[in-house]
Amino acid sequence: MAKTRDVRKRVEQLIERAQADILEASHQLADGIAKETDRFVPPVSQDIERLLDGVFDFTERVVTGQRKMVSEVVKSINEQSRRAAEVGQQATSRTTKRVAATKTAATKRVGATKKAATKRVGATKKAATKRVSATKKA
Repeated sequence: MAKTRDVRKRVEQLIERAQADILEASHQLADGIAKETDRFVPPVSQDIERLLDGVFDFTERVVTGQRKMVSEVVKSINEQSRRAAEVGQQATSRTTKRVAATKTAATKRVGATKKAATKRVGATKKAATKRVSATKKA
């Protein structure tokens, strides 16, 4: 029985040493793989940094483009508003001139009509006066 215990301890020690050696070998293998991949493939953190830089650069370009587009739209709106105001002022001044000319012509017509009516009334009065005078003389 003592022999079996010694054999069992020895087997357990061999298993523990083998496990430690396998663990050490796997660590060395992982370190070796990591060193070699760093030569060919950049670390993930560098990829993420490049990716984020690309995303932010793209976002800056989009925002700059949108700023230019909105600026052009606002300039166009301002220019069209200015043109519309000028056209409105010109139309108003033309209409004002036409109305003034129409009023002047209408005033002249009314004045001419009043004069003609006055002449007719004057002529009618003269004729009536002549008739009355002729009747009185007769």
